[in-house]
Amino acid sequence: MNPTPERDDDALLSELGEALRLYDQPPADVTAAAKELFTWRTVDAELAALTFDSLLDDEPAAVRSTAAAPRLLTFEADGIAVELEVEADPAAGRRLVGQVVPPRTGDLELVVGGRTARAPVDDIGRFVVDLPDEPQRIRLRLTVGARAISVVALV
Repeated sequence: MNPTPERDDDALLSELGEALRLYDQPPADVTAAAKELFTWRTVDAELAALTFDSLLDDEPAAVRSTAAAPRLLTFEADGIAVELEVEADPAAGRRLVGQVVPPRTGDLELVVGGRTARAPVDDIGRFVVDLPDEPQRIRLRLTVGARAISVVALV
């Protein structure tokens, strides 16, 4: 015969977990180090190199236009190019139109000003994401199969 009343294991573990959370907090420097190490979880993602930026590489146009030209950027990593076009329309706002070359499907994660947007990359490698009106630093992560490519740019 068991002299102590039976307790539900889940309830006991829950109480134990609560006691540890209340009375056994890790030191602040350990928590900070763990958070910093967490960012390394994507270290295998390739950082794509900027190979073209229309703000830096375009020849000045011989004819002036009243319409603002879109900004064009090309990033490359290990045989894959990511071509970006930042379109600005006073009525519709700004948007990022992209193309993966050679075409392949995947998933896109775009971080702009602390907000995250996700978009699919279609079967011909295209994607479109709305951008805030003001210039921002963007971080784009493209996952194609088992590979991840990261892009960082000011747009």
